[in-house]
Amino acid sequence: MTTKRFTRVIGVVGVVLFMNSPVLSQADMRRAPAELGPTFYAEAVAYASEQPNKSRLDVYVQVPHEEIRFLKENDRYLGRYELTLTLLTAAKEPVLEQLWTVDVPVTDFSLTTQRRLYSLTHRTLDVAPGNYLLTLQLRDEESKKTSQIKKSLLVTDFAKDSVTLSDIMLVNRLTTEGERRSIVPIITGNISHTAEGFFVFFELYTRQRVDSVDVVWKVYDPKKNEVAGGTQREAVAGPKSQVFLKIDSSGLRMGTYFLSVEASARPVVDGKPLEYKGVTSRTFNIRATDLPGVIPDLDKAIEQLIYIARDTEILYVREATTEEDKRKRFLEFWAKRDPEPSTTRNELMEEYYSRVAFANQNYTHYLEGWRTDMGMIFIRFGTPDNVERHPFEYNVKPYEIWYYYQLNRQFIFVDETGFGDYRLRYPTTDLWGRVR
Repeated sequence: MTTKRFTRVIGVVGVVLFMNSPVLSQADMRRAPAELGPTFYAEAVAYASEQPNKSRLDVYVQVPHEEIRFLKENDRYLGRYELTLTLLTAAKEPVLEQLWTVDVPVTDFSLTTQRRLYSLTHRTLDVAPGNYLLTLQLRDEESKKTSQIKKSLLVTDFAKDSVTLSDIMLVNRLTTEGERRSIVPIITGNISHTAEGFFVFFELYTRQRVDSVDVVWKVYDPKKNEVAGGTQREAVAGPKSQVFLKIDSSGLRMGTYFLSVEASARPVVDGKPLEYKGVTSRTFNIRATDLPGVIPDLDKAIEQLIYIARDTEILYVREATTEEDKRKRFLEFWAKRDPEPSTTRNELMEEYYSRVAFANQNYTHYLEGWRTDMGMIFIRFGTPDNVERHPFEYNVKPYEIWYYYQLNRQFIFVDETGFGDYRLRYPTTDLWGRVR
């Protein structure tokens, strides 16, 4: 299924930089967008399955139109990409692999370059409860470029307790028509910073007969402080119920949060009061609409300016007295470096933080990926033209050589510990000229 929006119908019982200074110029980043594969997003949500001893895993993939290479085909433009889904157990044993192709037809060229328009596809898998590693690889058919997302999953056994809750789906839009409800899900995990709040959806499963449950939700900030919460009572008409909660996000600043939901039932059986509880949780990001989606935390984004900004510039942004002023100063910093000021997008800012996200995904070890030596080089210089890997040479510590032929630069990383912690050994000074 491929549309710019994806809708699931819900019924009553089912879910139908290369300089010696720390400043990175526009020219340094100009070749970068072609280097990385398409940016895409994925979400996996676990529910109870109709198959015995199984749980249902719904996997969603969202690809912005601007990440797809379109070709003119008669009176339309056609983009096409290939997806490979691989599921492994926690012990890296293969469970399944699926491959499918998605066509994205549009009628007007202007629709091929918009990030707000996207293709969304979906697959349903029935798997045994347990821990898994999900890998999704996307390959654009025209550009031949690939990118990958990996996620660790815990698929719950929804039949083991008296009350259990499915995973939580973030809701982009909810419409009701009679007894039918339609959901447009949020795949990125990013919630726009609005005063109206947002909805979440999950399923409630009861193995004991109860008339209602009390649902309590709480939101915690990264320091584990409770910053929002609420309660509501849900009537229970059968073994499976669908629950929508409206989360009040009016008091939440930009950043990453943890949502916890608990449902409890207190029936009286044979004159004895009992209590059943089920819990579920997930993280989500509150983001500003004027910042790229790969920036979930403004304070962290300011900290990550280290490879492109002077210390005085970072200090100026950081010392803003209000959150609004801080975001304004941050955007002013990037506006001065916007390669195309006439457009609404700042391509340099998007590219920079895409590299940060890539570094976090691929080079995180004892430190976050963007803080590592490999992350630093990747953020400043982009994808190497060539990489030599030497992991198993006799009497030699593992090392890699990254070549940037166009820049006449090379970097050597050595794994001193043998645990994948590669450190920059050549050049012997860092990119600010300090001896390492």
